[in-house]
Amino acid sequence: MPTCDILLASYNAAKYGPALLDSLLSQTYQEFQLIVRDDGSTDNSLDLLRQYQPKFGGRMRIVQDGHPTGSAQGNFSLLLQESDADFVLFSDIDDVWLPTKTEHFIDLMQRHQSGLSPDTPLYAFTDVVPVDASLQPVSEGYWKFKQIDPEISQHLNRSLICCPILGCASGINRALAKLTTPVPAEVTGHDWWALLIASALGKVVYSAERTLLYRLHQANVSTPKRVSLTEYARAENRFEKVRRGMLRRSEQAQALLDAFGPAMTADKRRIVEGFVGLRREGFLRRRYNLLRGQYLYPDMARNLAVLIAS
Repeated sequence: MPTCDILLASYNAAKYGPALLDSLLSQTYQEFQLIVRDDGSTDNSLDLLRQYQPKFGGRMRIVQDGHPTGSAQGNFSLLLQESDADFVLFSDIDDVWLPTKTEHFIDLMQRHQSGLSPDTPLYAFTDVVPVDASLQPVSEGYWKFKQIDPEISQHLNRSLICCPILGCASGINRALAKLTTPVPAEVTGHDWWALLIASALGKVVYSAERTLLYRLHQANVSTPKRVSLTEYARAENRFEKVRRGMLRRSEQAQALLDAFGPAMTADKRRIVEGFVGLRREGFLRRRYNLLRGQYLYPDMARNLAVLIAS
C-alpha cells in the first residue's frame, strides 16, 4: 500500500479549521499522515491543532519552527521538505474535503504511476465545488464556474501562461515532490511550479471528479473573478497589471529553464525558451510569436488583454 502525506498550510485556522480537520477524519481512505505547519497565526490556531492531534491517532504531525514565511508558497515549500511519502496531497485550511477525495487521488495516481519509471514526475488534479463562506454551492463545478479547460494542462506552452489547477485539488508523486522544493522566489505558487515541472519532465493527469468544497470569501487570496474585456478596459491600471503578470510568468519560465532546462527534451526546452524570449522582442514580433507559439488563455478576453498590454 502506498504511503500518503497530506500537507496542511495553516494560518489563522480557528474559524474554518474544524470543518477541514473533521473532513479529513471522515475520509474513506485513512492510510495517510497529516503534516501541519502554522505560519505565525494571530489567533488560537495552534491550540486548535493540538486539540485535534489525538483524534488522528499518531498520524498528525505539527511542524513548529518559529519562522513565519508570510506566504502559502513559503509554507508549502517548507512542508514539502518534511514529507517522504509516495504521494503528497496539498490542503488549504478553509476548504472541506469530500469523503472519497484521498481515495480518489490515490487510485488516480497509482493507475498512472504504474506505467511510469520511479523517477518520472507525476501531477494529478481534479475539479472542485465552489461554495460561499457558509458552504452553499456557487456553481456545480469550478471548471464550469471559471470556464477552465483542464486540457490546458496537457500543453506546456498553454500552462506557461495559464494555470488551470488549484493546489488544494492536486496531488504529486515522490519524484515530483523531490524536484519541487525549494520553491524559487520567482514563481507564483508551489502548485503552478509543480505543474510546470511535471509538464516539462513528466506527466500531468486530471479527473473531472469534484473532490472538495472550495470556499470563496474575501480573505481567500485565490478567490477567482470572472473576466471580460470590458472589465479590463474599465479597471484602473488593469493593463499595467497584465504587463506585470506577463513579466512574472516570464521570470517563472526562466526559473524553470535554469533548474531543469538540461533535463528537458529539445521540443520542451524550445517551448520554454520561446516564451522567455518574448520579453526581448519588439512590438510586432512579440505579438506574432505569442500567437505562433500558442501561449494563450482559454478565453478571448484575456488573450486580447495580453495582446494589447504586452
